[in-house]
Amino acid sequence: MTTTRTKQVPRLDEMTRSELIQYLKDTVKPEEGLIPSYIFSHPKVYELEMEKIFLKDWLFIAHKSEIPNKGDFVTRELGGQSVIVTHGADGEIRVLLNVCTHRGMKLCRMDNGNQKNFTCPYHGFNFKNTGELIGIPFQKVVYGDTMDKSTMGLKEIRHDVYADLIFATLDDDAVSLDEFLGDIKWYLDLAFNRAEMEVVGLPQKWNVDGTWKLGSDNTISDSYHTLVSHGSIAKLGLVPTGDYSKYGYQIYTGNGHGLNLGMPNPDGFAFPENLINEYKERLHEDQYDILKQMKNMIVCVSPNIMILISSMELKGQQVSHTSLRIWKPTGPDSMEISAWVLVEKDAPEEWKRLSEQANTLTFGSSGIFEQDDTENFTDITQNSKSPYHLQENIVYNYTMGMHQEPVENFVGPGIVYKDKFNEANSRAFFRNWLDQITAE
Repeated sequence: MTTTRTKQVPRLDEMTRSELIQYLKDTVKPEEGLIPSYIFSHPKVYELEMEKIFLKDWLFIAHKSEIPNKGDFVTRELGGQSVIVTHGADGEIRVLLNVCTHRGMKLCRMDNGNQKNFTCPYHGFNFKNTGELIGIPFQKVVYGDTMDKSTMGLKEIRHDVYADLIFATLDDDAVSLDEFLGDIKWYLDLAFNRAEMEVVGLPQKWNVDGTWKLGSDNTISDSYHTLVSHGSIAKLGLVPTGDYSKYGYQIYTGNGHGLNLGMPNPDGFAFPENLINEYKERLHEDQYDILKQMKNMIVCVSPNIMILISSMELKGQQVSHTSLRIWKPTGPDSMEISAWVLVEKDAPEEWKRLSEQANTLTFGSSGIFEQDDTENFTDITQNSKSPYHLQENIVYNYTMGMHQEPVENFVGPGIVYKDKFNEANSRAFFRNWLDQITAE
């Protein structure tokens, strides 16, 4: 009797870069709805993500309302690098690498503030909030006439703005922000261009022992989990039935971006009625028609942004709340979540307070929905760390909705499916993810 032995595949830890890329191409099969578990926690996959995605994509770093005045700044992280987002003395917004050009010290340690200048805590080199080096302690004594300060300004990072959202990229060769966002801009308008919006307070931040991809996957496609994970909200009477999250549309707009649009809203118009004229002026007629019927909208802007519009009843009225969060990777199996709450600038003050309260109760760090989702992200990530012989054979099923066909003549752009219980967007998200990390 002869025994045929299959070719042994090297352990992931032992694979060369080219072997790993080929293994990813062979085992990650989005079009078939087959996603292997190892991609959710393996360090070598994470290394590719950081190099191919987070050092190259456009990433959200701030909203313009966070730095409204000259001298205002916030410090944020971009692809693992600390940056200062400043409203310069000349009125221009800049994104500056938070690194002193003398010896590499972190220049600014505050999360936010208002500064005309930034002084390095190591040797005291002083920079304007526009990036120019303007002062060196004892310059004449220690350098004589050899130092040219004009060559030592802070490095400016490429950035652009859409709907008052400030994006930046570490890749000078990246496509324009306009091209990167593409058709998702039509839906971003509903969140951030329907009125002049402003951030409430500082972003909340918390850490989760889960991979960033699960946050994006959950956002772009998974309304189905609401039936069970968030089943308590129906029991509490916050929604009429457990399957309320099914009704509406799932939409994919390309480049890894997509959304779930819940409509119609049986509880009626959920936005400040005193701003209806502003909504009509700023939105296209079709967009305003969507806004009138909107129950909720959950948008994923690839790679790691979640934008949420939802509503609930508070003090006898329907109150919408709008938020933006990023799933920032801090390791192959961990992330930091930062979440911003936004309100219409000209809404009544009481309505703004209720809107912030509605978000806190549902999607704040201790909110009803957030606690449920965090448990899911943590356990799935932990389970993906199976021994290698199991990792090869554990494949998650993403085939929901493969029997469905897109609908025609929807008013907005994208590939549109009726009802939100579908994994078409997840399959598209992981196809985009795979193409990015295996690109040569």
